[in-house]
Amino acid sequence: MSNILLSFVGSQDPYSNTTQQPGSIVSLVWHFQTMHQPINAVLLLYTVGTRQNAIDTRDWLLSEQVLAEEAIELMAVSDSLSHDPVNALLAIQEARRAVERAKALQTGSDMLAFNASSGTPAMKTAWSILQAAGYAPNSQVWQVRNPNEVRAGQERIFPSNVDFLKREFDLKVAKQQVQDYNYSGALMTLASSQLLTDEIAALLHYGYYRSSRDFDRADASLGSVKGQIDSRWSQEIARLRQKDGKARLQEAYFNAQIRLKNQKYADFLIDVFGLQESLLKYLVEHSVGLPVPDRAQTPSFWERLQQLDQGKLYRHLQNYRLPKGGSLRLGESVSRYVMIAILEYSPQFTSVMPLINDLNDYCDLRNRAVHEFAGVSEIPDQQKLLSMLRTLMKRVTGLPEANPFDDLNRQICERLEQRLSSGPSTAG
Repeated sequence: MSNILLSFVGSQDPYSNTTQQPGSIVSLVWHFQTMHQPINAVLLLYTVGTRQNAIDTRDWLLSEQVLAEEAIELMAVSDSLSHDPVNALLAIQEARRAVERAKALQTGSDMLAFNASSGTPAMKTAWSILQAAGYAPNSQVWQVRNPNEVRAGQERIFPSNVDFLKREFDLKVAKQQVQDYNYSGALMTLASSQLLTDEIAALLHYGYYRSSRDFDRADASLGSVKGQIDSRWSQEIARLRQKDGKARLQEAYFNAQIRLKNQKYADFLIDVFGLQESLLKYLVEHSVGLPVPDRAQTPSFWERLQQLDQGKLYRHLQNYRLPKGGSLRLGESVSRYVMIAILEYSPQFTSVMPLINDLNDYCDLRNRAVHEFAGVSEIPDQQKLLSMLRTLMKRVTGLPEANPFDDLNRQICERLEQRLSSGPSTAG
């Protein structure tokens, strides 16, 4: 590992008249040499009052043949900071400017080494603040103790990183994103953090693709980590990929729940509309024994339907009156009103028909929202609708106690917490 050293220049650089020993910059350079860690560049930030100290420090580095002259940059800070060296905001701004310059010099193996022991207190703390804020992910903050104040058991030169604050902040943001089912946002938040593991990344990709109903990619995203995660996720996605009718109905219901929790009311109504159509198709196919066709297969559907129950079902449809008046359009594509009429013919659906008809009213609200570009800022009788949906789903497909996405979120957040407590080792 090699280093790019960044430091404000203090009044005791490069040599301290107080301790009669080298200052913190020289001491840190010696430390790197002792540890056989090369220094590829040095950036020294100086004020009007420490300009000569910066020149003397550069001359010392050259005399010791630590670096070539072109690898040492002297950076004058702003006049504002020169005249107000205790201003923390100004110190951070100048330190950040130096970090941006260092990043331009940085290679993949370079660590930014911040000397937090030279300059005013505001200048010393600026490096730690930048690290905690995430401006320098590949960095190390170094402290150099006063040689006259080193106690037994203490190292004179030691790292003093505060990047754990950045990890804690990333954790807080990522957990909230996960709880909001924003899996892609959580992936972006964690991408530059030390919290992301292969398993967490796989589960986040899984959540994103599954919520997008791209079940093949959801399965593929688990890849080689299937042995390290709950087998439930592979089992559930397998049923969805196999187009299991009940599993897909439940999935549509859970996705609608997510839309509602996130207050995406128009999208929620669209999901409810799709769920209702899927429920009607499922019930019709299981009661009549005929798959509800697409447009190309419509004629054969009607021909077969006319033969069922000695034509009684078809005559029922011929005589059926719509709630707002008018007749069904038979022989054309199978509408939701046609499917409702088919279900009303069968006594086995008597108990669920009131729920289906009430749900149909909300689907009419969805049609107004879509076709009339009407906004939806709330759902009328929201709790009634949720209760109706849940009762209908339980009677048709059965339902687990919890939304599986909520269980997925809990497992992801638990892994993130474990990752934070395990320390900043490299993800893998």
